[in-house]
Amino acid sequence: MKFAVHAGPAALNCKPGILARVLYALATIQLVWAYHSRVPPYLHLDRYENGLEVAPCQTRVLMMWLLRWAHNNAFLIRLADLVSTFTPIYRSHIAPETFVLAIADTLGVVLAGWVATRIYDAASERRLLTAYIYPLVLVLCAVTYVLVSLHPRSFYYDLPSLGFFAVGLYLIYFHKHPLWFAAFFVVATLNRETTLFLLLFFVFAAVTESGKTDWRRCYAPRTLAVVLPLAIYWIAWHLAVNRFFAQNHAAWIPAYKINLVLLAWPPAWPQLLAVGGYTILPILLYRKWVKDATLRIWLWTLPAWFGLMFLYGIVVESRLYGELIPYLACMSALIAEQAILARLATHADPCDPPRIHPNAIAPPSHRELAAR
Repeated sequence: MKFAVHAGPAALNCKPGILARVLYALATIQLVWAYHSRVPPYLHLDRYENGLEVAPCQTRVLMMWLLRWAHNNAFLIRLADLVSTFTPIYRSHIAPETFVLAIADTLGVVLAGWVATRIYDAASERRLLTAYIYPLVLVLCAVTYVLVSLHPRSFYYDLPSLGFFAVGLYLIYFHKHPLWFAAFFVVATLNRETTLFLLLFFVFAAVTESGKTDWRRCYAPRTLAVVLPLAIYWIAWHLAVNRFFAQNHAAWIPAYKINLVLLAWPPAWPQLLAVGGYTILPILLYRKWVKDATLRIWLWTLPAWFGLMFLYGIVVESRLYGELIPYLACMSALIAEQAILARLATHADPCDPPRIHPNAIAPPSHRELAAR
């Protein structure tokens, strides 16, 4: 049976309405709630707030400062007492830090979904799947942070780091002013050291800035003027903060030895492949379907990311790759969109040219508007 394409692929373009946004908000709250109620924290809250937890976890100080402030904030203390009294679903007293964690984690997920949607809209030709990007991000977050079988632990800075990294990708992809990126980088590095990978994303984005790949832009003055000072800051900050917490117990382990064993242990393979919600392998196989040069070249960050985690982390901890969720969701959607377009073209009757309603034509992308 053949299908006549009466409205063309662009007719499928839709943006989430008010009801969909309400559902997105409820789903985000449910995800964060499940994360905090199902996944136990690795760090002791009081010890982390007072700078006594193990290194290198304690060196991620941004959330330590926020949680310490919440612990002594009179308003949050009274609010926690009030909610604990009138909310029967809680079996124990709510800590004032709970509100800061809930807001920071929710904001991290929301920013990840928003950035993934914006980049998808800019890179897509038809924007068929705009309404599905945010739910896809939620699914990837659930697989990455909640549905964990090996070492299911939560860290206070993980979901905020997801939001920080998403904003960094947004600033890089849309070529915002370098001062905005530099100011953001300084703050985000206080939360987690994975901001170092943003410099790699920045360099690759510079390589494809004009739409054509030119590797000479890696060492162009315009690129180095941003990357080198931020790299120096990153190194200086981590030398200083590690020296400040040098008296703390260090949780360093020979990670590469453990990872070699895990790679040869079949029960660990499902969780290892679950990185990015099982999207990385399909993305690598169908990467040529993505026409955006910047998004394609960003795939070279994946080997660097995995290599560093192989040396310093446990590779089956899917949370170590959580910051990649906005990028992986966008890439997955772009590949799925090309598959849909190819499917529609295959089943269309060649004798019946597609008829597209004028109102169904997708508006120009952000990059097209900028080029005009």
